[in-house]
Amino acid sequence: MPSTYRVIQLGAPREPDGFQTNEMVTDFDSLVTHHPRANQYAQMVDGRIIDGEPGRLHAIFGGEIEEIEMARPGRSQGLGPDQVLLKKDFILEDPDHPAGSASARAVDVPSPVAGYIGRVNERQGLVDVYDRQGGDVIARIRHMHPIAVSEGQTVAYGESLGTQGRQQTGAVHVHMEVDTRYYQAYENYIGDLVSGRLPVQSEHRENVNPRPIVEDGKVRLGEFDARVLDLQRTLDIEGYRAQGGGTLPQDGVYRASMQGAVLDFQRAHGVPQTGDIDLQTSRFAPREGGLAPPPFDPAHRGRESLPLDVHPPGPRAPGHPSHPDHRPALPESLPPPVNGRRTGAGGTGSEDLDRLYDALLSGDERAISTACEDIRASLITQDMHARNQSTWRTQSMEHEAALEQGASARTL
Repeated sequence: MPSTYRVIQLGAPREPDGFQTNEMVTDFDSLVTHHPRANQYAQMVDGRIIDGEPGRLHAIFGGEIEEIEMARPGRSQGLGPDQVLLKKDFILEDPDHPAGSASARAVDVPSPVAGYIGRVNERQGLVDVYDRQGGDVIARIRHMHPIAVSEGQTVAYGESLGTQGRQQTGAVHVHMEVDTRYYQAYENYIGDLVSGRLPVQSEHRENVNPRPIVEDGKVRLGEFDARVLDLQRTLDIEGYRAQGGGTLPQDGVYRASMQGAVLDFQRAHGVPQTGDIDLQTSRFAPREGGLAPPPFDPAHRGRESLPLDVHPPGPRAPGHPSHPDHRPALPESLPPPVNGRRTGAGGTGSEDLDRLYDALLSGDERAISTACEDIRASLITQDMHARNQSTWRTQSMEHEAALEQGASARTL
């Protein structure tokens, strides 16, 4: 008989003592933020996440701060320029063995997607699954030992990638990063683990196909969609800016540098600040000229964007004839902003360095160049100021010395 995995995780720190315990995972939404202790004070300020685990990247999904991976200057991580991987940790156990025992945790890790094995690193216990040979990384799984697949082979959904292990980490667990274009596939995968649809025994997973993706009307960070382009146009018209103050690109790609503006737009329009571009948000970003949306991202073959709600005739927003007037529907008091403003906490303490940091995250070469030039100019100014100060101090000391010598001569 097939056995259903026991799926657990190290939960978020408990108030007020910060104590953490293992807890059951019931579905994808019950998975806490990756490294919950290190990220417990993370918050968004000025369009970027601060006070999270140092050296790591974060973004907001469904109103929750999550840890992500993206290509960075000098560190592509094997990712394309607009790719976003969502990180999660969890522990798989065989219920036929004592909970927490080594035998319970020596289980196979089923693949969360079907694809091509593009990279295997035994030392790291790492497997990268690509959508196709020469394509994009769509799932990255770490800490396994031994690994059961080889580079160049294809894997089916649920096929064993290796044995859950502790390679390069202190505890046995699964570390899994999945491309956000496959967000709903990730949700379904966790559901299949906890429901027993993907059982512990690999022979019972051989003919299990992934469940169909049901369009939920949401566009998440890292995705391309016509609704993103519509929103980018509206954000630009209404004066919203990208992280660091730059102009928002209008290309239909939802990047991290845009998320602070999305959250501010959602709050201003009385929409829940989820950070996802849902149909409620899209209602306030009408399609230009009523054009049909382009084909959905090829990562979701056969899946098309949902049509937007048809806007009934009614008053238009002042200065925006294509934009419905949403002001009468707003609540009397708006909820607190998710995207706060810097108040002295967070940041580097230097506006120039903060601008450079934001520019590096956005990947905008012109913004990076401008920030570097500002820093250079600032350093030149500081150097000139320091030289002037030094010259002034030298002259002042020489003057005081001359006065003292004159006073001594008069005394003699």
